Amino acid sequence: MLQYLYYLVYMFTGMLMTILFAIAYVRITPARELYLIQQGNLACALSLGGAIIGFCIALVSAMTHSFSLLNFVLWGLGASVVQIGVYFAASKIIRNVANELENNNVAVGAFCCALSIAIGLLNAACLVS
Repeated sequence: MLQYLYYLVYMFTGMLMTILFAIAYVRITPARELYLIQQGNLACALSLGGAIIGFCIALVSAMTHSFSLLNFVLWGLGASVVQIGVYFAASKIIRNVANELENNNVAVGAFCCALSIAIGLLNAACLVS
């Protein structure tokens, strides 16, 4: 019976961390992703979606390798910093990345998505106990 409680605690914590990551991401990055996604901007949807997927990939690894809930949360915080850093790294590779995303440059959105997922996979592989 205790394993079901652990499941619920980790599932709720993971979902909460994903929501908090998404909120922090859209507040820190200069593009108005949610507004633009509502307007049909595919580039922003790809970029934000890739960041969330990349974060969740690392979160899954943190969940499976953590020895406690606190350890899981700390690894999740680290994963969020890495994923937000990916956005700013992309802005060094592609000049005016926020403007390109706002102008619905799908190629830039796809690049940001792929970069976020790739770094999320690398980050996940590094999260070992």
